[in-house]
Amino acid sequence: MDSNSTSVMLCDNIHYGRQDIILDYDEVTPDNVMEIMQKALSIHSQNARDCGYLINYFLGKQDILYRPASPTSEINNTTVVNHAFPITREIVGYTFANGVELVQRDMNKKDAVNKLSDFYNYEDAYYVDICSGIYGSICGVSYQITLPNSMITKDNTPEVPFIYEALDPRTTFVVKSSSVGNPQIMSCIIGTTKNRRKLYTIYTDKYKFTLISMNQDTLTIERNPIGLDPITMVENSLFLTGDWEQAISVMNATNQIASDSLNDIEGIIKSLLVIVGAEFDDDDDNQTDIKRVKKNRILTLTGDSGNNYDAKFISPQLDSTSTQNIREYLEDARNVITGIPDRSANSSGGDTGTAVLNRDGWTDIEIVARLKELFFKKAKKRQLAVGIKILQMLDLIDDDLKVIDIEPVIG
Repeated sequence: MDSNSTSVMLCDNIHYGRQDIILDYDEVTPDNVMEIMQKALSIHSQNARDCGYLINYFLGKQDILYRPASPTSEINNTTVVNHAFPITREIVGYTFANGVELVQRDMNKKDAVNKLSDFYNYEDAYYVDICSGIYGSICGVSYQITLPNSMITKDNTPEVPFIYEALDPRTTFVVKSSSVGNPQIMSCIIGTTKNRRKLYTIYTDKYKFTLISMNQDTLTIERNPIGLDPITMVENSLFLTGDWEQAISVMNATNQIASDSLNDIEGIIKSLLVIVGAEFDDDDDNQTDIKRVKKNRILTLTGDSGNNYDAKFISPQLDSTSTQNIREYLEDARNVITGIPDRSANSSGGDTGTAVLNRDGWTDIEIVARLKELFFKKAKKRQLAVGIKILQMLDLIDDDLKVIDIEPVIG
């Protein structure tokens, strides 16, 4: 989503889960790349809007901030209780607490795998994997890229010969074929030129295309020297949903409860004073009755004994018990949906081991982490294939090392 946009996007306008870009092509060629790009961008644009909304939500720009004021009251607190941020922090931290370790399946490959691990560790692979995990937790999808180091020349090979980075899902996408298994046939990064025109960098196994502003006259074609598409999509879940996406309506309700509770408190402070049986002086004098009451917040009524004077404030009644019950219900629902452990669970002297884990929700977050690992390892292996190919082309690693020889271990 464009941060300069004046339009407001609320949760009712997003699609829950990103849409896979699956098109009826088996290969991207110079002849059909423009046609494929046009179709792919129409799907990516919706995904990018959804990701923009979700990232803003994660940062605290949530729906409650756009709530209009009531026509009958000037009080309109809009308070964000940002649960999305700690949910992502906790799930990603729990899942990738110890990083990703590359383990050889065959002891004969131990030295080669250790060398590969050294290259990735030097390139801060743990940081890249965490960034991918955060994007995935928020947007339901993230992307990684492995490219040869631009400093490589015929006479010079830098210490780390490849670049390994996480990519923003708002400006990255991949295209899959509708063939069985939906193989990836293309990837794209959207950038900008010096003249602030959109620059599309497109990769396939065979080609690297560049394109400016979807103008076919600007299309350039190069051979992809690696022979592999360097960009991989990292799925967060089967339907490409984030870790708290299904709980947005619950979190919005929590924000509304918090805001309305503050409205009630402010309403009590600003409650209306009603006087029965008397009338205030209200002239141009600086010491009128009304001004004295507003200034000193003290009211005295005097008069004949036969007159019945009464003064009382009209203010909303705050039912704290009901409000607290609703808050606890919403908190429980949010934790169940996201798999976050219950911080408020009361311990019992007889509970130990598995009983404590089940009661407090730690079993739930373990399940969440294990499911995420399956998707992440699948993508990691695809990226490792690109890294291995680059190193083999530079004679820096054994030619017979393959991805099947390596098992990524998370945690």
